[in-house]
Amino acid sequence: MSSRRVVIIGAGYAGVMAANRLAGRRQPDDLNVTVVNPCADLIQRIRLHEVAAGSRATAQVPMRSVLSGRAEFIEDSASRIDPVNRHVYFSSGREPIGYDTLLYAVGSGHTSADVPAGAHGFGDAESASRLRARLSQLDEGAAVSIVGAGLTGIELAAEIAEQYPRLHVRLISRGIIGSDLSGSGQHAVRSRLAALGVEILENTDVQWRDDSTLTTSGGYILTSDCAVWAAGFRVPGLARDSGLPTDAEGRLIVDESLSCPEYPEIFGAGDAVRVPDSVGGHLRMSCATALPLGAHAADSMMARLQNRPAAALSAGFMFRCISLGRRSGLIQTVAADDRPRQFVVQGRLAGLAKEQVCRMTLSWIRGERRRSGSFRWPKGPLPADVAVPVEAR
Repeated sequence: MSSRRVVIIGAGYAGVMAANRLAGRRQPDDLNVTVVNPCADLIQRIRLHEVAAGSRATAQVPMRSVLSGRAEFIEDSASRIDPVNRHVYFSSGREPIGYDTLLYAVGSGHTSADVPAGAHGFGDAESASRLRARLSQLDEGAAVSIVGAGLTGIELAAEIAEQYPRLHVRLISRGIIGSDLSGSGQHAVRSRLAALGVEILENTDVQWRDDSTLTTSGGYILTSDCAVWAAGFRVPGLARDSGLPTDAEGRLIVDESLSCPEYPEIFGAGDAVRVPDSVGGHLRMSCATALPLGAHAADSMMARLQNRPAAALSAGFMFRCISLGRRSGLIQTVAADDRPRQFVVQGRLAGLAKEQVCRMTLSWIRGERRRSGSFRWPKGPLPADVAVPVEAR
């Protein structure tokens, strides 16, 4: 086989996992792997709440400490994909590059338009650092309002409350906090938040009146010295702007092997792709999803380059890990389709387990540099066992 070029757009968990799995093969001479990313670091999003609260200095890991030395790295933003001529164009105006196969792994995040005026965004390294600076400036008794009580909001509220016991932390949710956990899991989360002094407002929508005042759906006015927007994420518009098939949210549409049906040489992995419900209806935006999708996409890409049929994705879950400050956590066991089981581990032991899982994410990614195919993941549910698709959280 003559040398082929694989271009990977995005260097988050999915993109770097795929790059290492491809570049780490024993016979890499027939494959040139190029990774494109606007930042020269891997951002550990599962650590951002620690950075924001000041319990960790940074969530950034130098790219060359995790990315295979056999992979070329381009620090730039992709501005357009030309799927007909197979080229990637760059925001900087540098010369476009061609590809034989391409992986779309641009992830998700907040844009300035998503965050209400006066609120702090949360979801990338820059916004976490800005929030950290703001929290350090607040006076004793100042109110911190966190809007959005998914796992991100829960972890952020617990971390801030533990690191800043002098502040009044408020967690605001449209629904019931921990509704996707078991009864014992919900109780553990609520008990820990209460012990940290976090005020919980459930079934509540809010509107920003100005930079220090929130109005609830019940008509109450809440004063806040620091408001944080932690409600949901949005995917970049690169796929839609490039004329690729996308869903209503702008996610690249792929088939069960993670290949784009209209352009089979383009594959997708991570938050910014729409996997068919038949194999991915249970998947949620998370590191636990991004790593298997990145690995499977790499396997599918190699199959295409070698003219072999690509297998359908099978990826599931075993547990959900939640940090509740540096001294506590929750491990919620789940079925393969992410439905909660009754057994949970909580407290200090769960916190230690959560920390170990966070460390292992980098170990799994780095392991692919040494031995391609070393990363394994839980298989997905049988088709008859798949629950109604869950919302990204």
